[in-house]
Amino acid sequence: MFLATLFATALLVTPAAHAVEITWVGGGHASNPQWSPDGSWLAFEVNNNSDKVDLYVVRVQNGNPGAATKVVIPGSSSSFSATGSYAANPNWHPKGPVIFEAANSGGLTRLYYLQPGGSSPAEYLNITQAPGNLSWPTVSPDGTNLAYTSSATGSGDIYLFSTQTSKSAVTTSTGLPENAPRFSPDGKTLVFSRKSQQTEDVFTWEQGATAQVPLKGGPGDQSRPRYAGDKVVYFTNERGDDHWDVGVVPAVAGASSTTVAKDIRLPLRSQPQLTPDGTAVIWTSIAPNTDSLVYVTKLDGSGTKQIDTKLTAVGDAAISTSGGRMFLAFTALPNSGSDWRQLHVVDITGQI
Repeated sequence: MFLATLFATALLVTPAAHAVEITWVGGGHASNPQWSPDGSWLAFEVNNNSDKVDLYVVRVQNGNPGAATKVVIPGSSSSFSATGSYAANPNWHPKGPVIFEAANSGGLTRLYYLQPGGSSPAEYLNITQAPGNLSWPTVSPDGTNLAYTSSATGSGDIYLFSTQTSKSAVTTSTGLPENAPRFSPDGKTLVFSRKSQQTEDVFTWEQGATAQVPLKGGPGDQSRPRYAGDKVVYFTNERGDDHWDVGVVPAVAGASSTTVAKDIRLPLRSQPQLTPDGTAVIWTSIAPNTDSLVYVTKLDGSGTKQIDTKLTAVGDAAISTSGGRMFLAFTALPNSGSDWRQLHVVDITGQI
């Protein structure tokens, strides 16, 4: 009923132009494409469903991707081996580098950074600055602070690293695991999720505060939040484990939330993807007969537009602008042949 009501307000389905497939050496499912701030690079993961998750970067010029390059962290023997390696969760620094979490087999998960086009990544924080396993890196809009989750205290707390002081300080220490921090537009507040034995809920923390403020709870999990202006967008399965939706709530404690999309295809790792202006969420559906479509839904409820990719089981959609044009990256299964999920880029200028 919800989908029928929502799509009744949508514009006609717009067929996308021919999508260009991005290739790499070896098999695996592509996921979690993340555009650089200027829209000229994509970072994405490739998971072989066995013992590796690799990170790749690829330059995209006028919608045409070049050859994807595997990111090899220090200690990996070559760009084509590194059995048991892990590199994931890319997050772009506003000034250029991509920051990600990675580990070699049996080692700690640490944070690394790579300048696009560079030869090799380097560790972002050394073990003295930030002990333990580190994950979920995210950078403030002005580039002066890095938030991340650390296992140093045993439970998974969120830390804030200042590039001005070169020191880290814990922001949450509750005995419960906390994940997926993201900065507010002014860089003064973090939104994140906290996992209890029963549910996962959304909280905020303001720099200088001693406590975290509950923002969105309730039945089921409210997960992987991010800011969209003065709102927070998040994934929720409050209707049941098999039903993931996109929720929106004003970034004010006690505010009421709204569901803007139902029965989405949940991305493997990323937070909800937004249009470059932050006014709409990008998603794909698990509903029957919708697996070729990408949806773009306004957060104010004013409507949804649909893009038909003509491919199968589309997911992990992300949009960026570059050179005055708009580009969509997404993963999809091929209509025939390989069973691996591939990554595609298509020009959607004027379609949303």
